[in-house]
Amino acid sequence: MSLSRRRENSLVTLKVGGRFRELPVWATKLSFEVRPSADFDRRAWKLWKPTLLLMNRVCKREKINVSWVRIHSHFRLRRELPHAMGWWDPIERSAFLCHFDKETMLHELGHAKSSGYHGDPWARATWKLYRKYLTGRERDRAFAAICQYLSGRRVYRNIFKSKPPKYEHPKSIWWGLRP
Repeated sequence: MSLSRRRENSLVTLKVGGRFRELPVWATKLSFEVRPSADFDRRAWKLWKPTLLLMNRVCKREKINVSWVRIHSHFRLRRELPHAMGWWDPIERSAFLCHFDKETMLHELGHAKSSGYHGDPWARATWKLYRKYLTGRERDRAFAAICQYLSGRRVYRNIFKSKPPKYEHPKSIWWGLRP
């Protein structure tokens, strides 16, 4: 018997990462711990839900062990982010995700499946994840975004037998976003 959607999205206060945080019930059922930042805006949970549920599915299917994931919210962002969109910690098997897009999340899981750096093994692993879990324009954007790395351009050239697209740094998806 599944929980009703309303109950599934209701917030509970739990101690995560040594601090009390409000999490929706669905986030407590993932295979990894979700650690929202201290200033996390609870209205951002609806934006994070599809990405975190996909991350859970990918981790199970690909047998990727993730202990915890730190997530942020940056509503009404007016300048560039003061930190990276995401990173992977191979020692703690944890991820930091600032952007709630699936491409960033799969990029970090590509690190988990490879050496951890932006080399050819990472690019191949990430490419496979993009191909398997993204569709349409989302996949096309991810394929173009990976070309910012030399290893990503090599993989692109091997697959498509053509010159990779020129990478253009996008604005943050939080830019001007209102809750």
